[in-house]
Amino acid sequence: MNRDEFIRQAETLNEAELLAIAEESRVRSGSRIPPEVAAKFRSLDDVTEAHELFVETAWGKTHVFMIRNAGVQEDLQPVIVNVHGGGWCLPHTERDIYFCRRLARRTGCLVVDVDYVLAPEHPYPAAIEEIEALLDHLPTLLKEWGGDPNRVILCGQSAGGNLVGAVTQRKRLPKELGILKQILCYLPTDNYTNRFGNAELSPRDESTEYYGFFYNRVFEERKNSDVSLVFANEEDVKDLPETDIITAGLDNLMPEAKQYEEILRKAGVPGIYHCFSQSRHGFLVNLYDEWLEGENLLTDLIQNVIQ
Repeated sequence: MNRDEFIRQAETLNEAELLAIAEESRVRSGSRIPPEVAAKFRSLDDVTEAHELFVETAWGKTHVFMIRNAGVQEDLQPVIVNVHGGGWCLPHTERDIYFCRRLARRTGCLVVDVDYVLAPEHPYPAAIEEIEALLDHLPTLLKEWGGDPNRVILCGQSAGGNLVGAVTQRKRLPKELGILKQILCYLPTDNYTNRFGNAELSPRDESTEYYGFFYNRVFEERKNSDVSLVFANEEDVKDLPETDIITAGLDNLMPEAKQYEEILRKAGVPGIYHCFSQSRHGFLVNLYDEWLEGENLLTDLIQNVIQ
């Protein structure tokens, strides 16, 4: 079936059917991690700490991990707030904690790793509002953990990059929080446009189209600029923090992320754009293709603003 037919069929599914498809996607995603990659996930346990918290905010209770180098007692550490990927519907995993351990180890930052609520159980705008509420509470939370609220970097991968971009565009950040920059990695920025034409969707295409449907069951919501970031106008992106965008050349999301980057630069938002031409979607957290080169760039971008 083509994309239009897929959307019409998806709209006939009830809640139980949607949840069953989401659960199947979650199981399938977990089975894709190669054993040799999973074996690395505990390799930094002795030199970093990951503390699990449930943080009460105005939104509700949010699950986070506070990750830092082991034995650190100093106050006013720079902070990275990390928002994981997964098409708004796949769960936070140990892979994401390991990614944050690597960032903490290489940058010396306190990493706040956010396990936000998932679609279809919690469709748009639940995850955005949850992250906004967490950021409102972050200055208080950082006092308890030695983080510096004046040196905060937002980082998101894939759907997490989309969520970070949405949060900053909505401009509801607390004045007590000093956002130095945001780093958005291989993010989707256009969930509305049909890029397939009348072509038949492959099984992989259908899987990713379900992600978008889980997040926005009302199709016209996808035109909202906090869903499809490329629908932002100049006022939406004006005065955003410095924004770096990292893409993967073998990723079909690359063109739309590049389109968003061009919108930002036209509005005067500073930042760099870098495409890793030989990499696939998710390479930074999945440890394939040019992941080490990507991690080197990512840590350089962070260290350049925290020194």
